[in-house]
Amino acid sequence: MKRVALIIALMLSVLVVPSNAQVVFYKFKFTKDSPMGMAPTRKGLDMKIKNTSGRVIKKIIIDYSGVNDINEAVSSDIVGGVNANVKHTKYRRQSLTGPMQPGKTEKPWVSGAFWSRQRVQPFPQKVTVVYMDNSEDVIPITKENIKEVFPCLEWIDVDYEHGL
Repeated sequence: MKRVALIIALMLSVLVVPSNAQVVFYKFKFTKDSPMGMAPTRKGLDMKIKNTSGRVIKKIIIDYSGVNDINEAVSSDIVGGVNANVKHTKYRRQSLTGPMQPGKTEKPWVSGAFWSRQRVQPFPQKVTVVYMDNSEDVIPITKENIKEVFPCLEWIDVDYEHGL
């Protein structure tokens, strides 16, 4: 009987432990982004983000890479943004401005976030949350916390050395 009570108590404690993620991405994927078929290699970034911090968010910055079917990071063929001087880069950054109220869910969609002939999926390295008072939280994405911040993604051991 004591064993059953202990198991139930452990299960309940796991359910009520608050998440320390400041934002949660319920969707984070590339979608087709080719107006009238003009740019077949262009991909949009589709997201669904919830503010779980209890504070108003000013900006969310996501550092990510495109990863192909064999877990290699591949370069995007676009120029611009923070990587304006680098044509082919395996690292991308997306900045989303707010304000984003506590407990609210946003569904941003970014056109032309990645260009590649390969079938790729976005994989995050880091999320930076900037609050209205300009304080910030930097969340490096690790194998241990990926399900907390990106419950929609599985961990990938990305090969950044190889790939195009």
